[in-house]
Amino acid sequence: MAESPFPTRSGLTPQGDSLPIPPQNDQDTVDAEIGSWGQNLRLLVEVNSAVAHAVDEEAVSGHILHRLRESTRLTCASIYRLIPEERLLRCVAENGCLMLEANRVLSLDGPGAVSHAARTAEAIYVPDVTRVSQPFHGDSTIHSEYAVPLLIGTTVVGVLDLESDQPDGIRAVTRKLIDQVAHQIALALERGNLSRKLRASEERFRSIFEQGHIGVGVVELHGEIVAVNPALAELIGFDPDELLGRNYTEFIHPEDREPSLEGVKQLTESPRPTSTVEVRFRHKSGEVVWGMSTFLLIRDDTGKPLHVMVMVHDTTRRRKAEAEWARLREQLSHLQKMEAVGALAGGIVHDFNNLLGVIRGYVSLTRLRLRRDDPMQEPIGMIEQSAERAAELARELLLFSRREARRVKMLDLADTVSRVLKIVSQTFDRRIAIETQLTKDLPWIEGDPGELELAILNLCINARDAMPSGGTLTLQTSAAVLGREDLPPSTLSTPGEYVRLEIRDTGVGMDPQVLKRAFEPFFTTKGAGQGSGLGLAMVDAVVSQHGGFVRAESRPGSGSEFNVFLPAATRQGEKLAEPPPAKVERGVGTVLVVDDEPFIRAFAEDALKELGYQVLIVEDGKRACEVYAARSSDVEYVILDKVMPGMDWREILQTLRSINPKVKVVLSSGYCGGTEALQAVEAGAQEFLAKPYTVEKLASTLNRVRSAGSN
Repeated sequence: MAESPFPTRSGLTPQGDSLPIPPQNDQDTVDAEIGSWGQNLRLLVEVNSAVAHAVDEEAVSGHILHRLRESTRLTCASIYRLIPEERLLRCVAENGCLMLEANRVLSLDGPGAVSHAARTAEAIYVPDVTRVSQPFHGDSTIHSEYAVPLLIGTTVVGVLDLESDQPDGIRAVTRKLIDQVAHQIALALERGNLSRKLRASEERFRSIFEQGHIGVGVVELHGEIVAVNPALAELIGFDPDELLGRNYTEFIHPEDREPSLEGVKQLTESPRPTSTVEVRFRHKSGEVVWGMSTFLLIRDDTGKPLHVMVMVHDTTRRRKAEAEWARLREQLSHLQKMEAVGALAGGIVHDFNNLLGVIRGYVSLTRLRLRRDDPMQEPIGMIEQSAERAAELARELLLFSRREARRVKMLDLADTVSRVLKIVSQTFDRRIAIETQLTKDLPWIEGDPGELELAILNLCINARDAMPSGGTLTLQTSAAVLGREDLPPSTLSTPGEYVRLEIRDTGVGMDPQVLKRAFEPFFTTKGAGQGSGLGLAMVDAVVSQHGGFVRAESRPGSGSEFNVFLPAATRQGEKLAEPPPAKVERGVGTVLVVDDEPFIRAFAEDALKELGYQVLIVEDGKRACEVYAARSSDVEYVILDKVMPGMDWREILQTLRSINPKVKVVLSSGYCGGTEALQAVEAGAQEFLAKPYTVEKLASTLNRVRSAGSN
C-alpha cells in the first residue's frame, strides 16, 4: 500500500464535543488553561452569533478568519468554496496570507492539503510541510498546515485552511477549536447560498408582478361579456370570439364567484372608483389560473352605470414564486433546527450509551448466570432485544450528527419485518390485534438492517398511537414493478422492480392538512411530552437514503396506510442461519478499568470477575497512570474510556506506553462510529469497544487482544 503524502492525519472532531476542561493541578497551569479555555469559548460564542445574523457569508467568513487567527496566533487562514461542476476550489476569504494571491483557485484533483481534504472529506494535519513532495504553495515561511473540510450533512461545500510558520505549530487543542469553528463556517456558507436563492426568488417575483401582461374585458352589469382582449383570452385558454356573449362568472372558480360579485356590487352602491379582488379562474384545460381582478364602472353621459371593465393581472406565476419563497424560508428554518439537533446529538448519544451500557451489561450478566431452561430467560431476552434497539436508535442519532458510514447488507425484507414483530407483539397493548401477510421469496434489497428495522418500528409505533382504544395493525409485503408514472414527482427513485411493505391501522386517521405535513421534522399532533415529531421524518429520510419512497393515505375515522417502496437488489443474498449463542470466553490476569461513570465501573468490575479476571478500578486518567506505574508488571489489559474530564485519552495512552511500550489498551466510548475505532487504532490502542457492550462482547474483545499479542 502506497504511503500517504501527508505524514499525519486527524479525523473530524465530533459535533457536540465540548472544549477541554482545564486539569485541576498546578495553579499557574490551571489559570493559564482557564484563560485559554475562556478565550476559545468566547470565540465560539462570537462565531455562533455572527453566523446566526449572517447575510453576506463572505464578509462574515472574513471576520471569523480574523478572530480565529487572532485567537490562535497562526500565520495564515483561508476559506475555499468548492465548485463541484468545475472541480475547483476558489478562495473566498483569507487573513494573513501575504505570500498568496487573492481569489486564488485550486484544482480539486491537485496536490496539497486543501485539495486532499475536499476530496476525502477528512481533516488533514501536516506538521511538517517540507516533507510533502508537492505542496500547493511556494511560501517558504510556512512549516505546518491544517485543512478541515466544510460539511453540510455529508456534502463538502469548502475547506478551512490554517497555516503556521512553526514546525508542528498547530496544537491538538487548537485543531479541536478549528474543527468547531469549521462547522459554523460551513453553516454560514450554506446559509449564504440559501439567502442568494431567496433574493433571486424575490427578484423573479418582482419582475413577474411589474412586467406581466394585463388582460382586459368589458361585461354587462348582469355579467355578459361584450368585449375582451387577446391577453385575457390567452390567460384562460380561449380565443376572444369564444368568450363573447358568455357570462364572465362561468370562468371563475365556484368558491371565488361570491367575492367577484361583491366587488361589482361595491362599485354600484358606493362612490368608490375601483374594486380589486384576487380570484381563481378556470382555464379551458381545467387548470386553475390566479388573477388579480380590478373592476371599474363605466357610466353613460347621464352617469348611469352601463358596463363594468375588468382588468386581470395574471398572478399565477407570482403565487408559485411565493410558494417557492416560502419553501426556501422553511428550508432555512429547518437547517437552523438541524444545526441545534446536530450540536446536541453527540453528547446525548454518549450519555445515553453509558446508561444503556449498564442495562445491557447487567442483563447479559444476569442471563449468563441463569440456567438455559430458566423461565426468566425469555423476559431477560426481551429486555436485551429492546436495549439493542435503543442502541440502534442512539446510533441513528450519531449518524445524524456525525455522518457515519451506513452498514449496507443484502436483506430479506420479510426477515427484517419479523424481527420488528418480536418487539411489537410483546410490547404493544393487547387490545391491538397484529395481522401479517409476508410474501415468501421476495426479491432481496440492499440496506442497513438497523436503519430499516428502526424505520419499520417507528411506523408501527405511529399506528399504535393512532389506536388508543385498540384496533388492528396489519403488515403486508409484496413485490411491485413501478413505471415513471407510478413514482412521486419529488422522488429521486427510478422505475423498476421494488419490494413493498404496507402498514395499515384502524385508528383515528388524519385529515388532509395533517397528512400533508406528517413527514415534516418536528411536526406532531401529540401533546407535550408525547412525541418529538421526528419519527416519520426519520422514516422518510431512511427510506430515501435507500433509494425508495413512502406513500401515505389516511382519512379521519378510517385509519391510515403507509406503503414503503424499496428498490429490489440486482443480486440475491443468502439466508443466514440463526447464530448460535455466543460463547463466553474466560480469561486470567489483571484488568485496569478507567471510567468516570460509576455504574459502568461497577458493571465492568462484576463482569470481569465473572470472566475470571482480577480487576483494578480507577475513575480518572491521572489516577490510572499512577496505578499503572505501580502495577504495570501484573496488569495485562487496560480498558480506557475515551471521554473523561481531566487528561485527554491520547495523553493517558501516551503516558501508559511510556511506562510500558507493550501495554495492551482497549479504548471504549459511547461514540460508537467507525471514525472512533479508526482513531483508537491509529493512536496505538489494540481494540475499540463500543458502548453499550455485553459480557460476551467484553470477553471476545479481550480474547482478540490476547490472541493478537501471542502471534
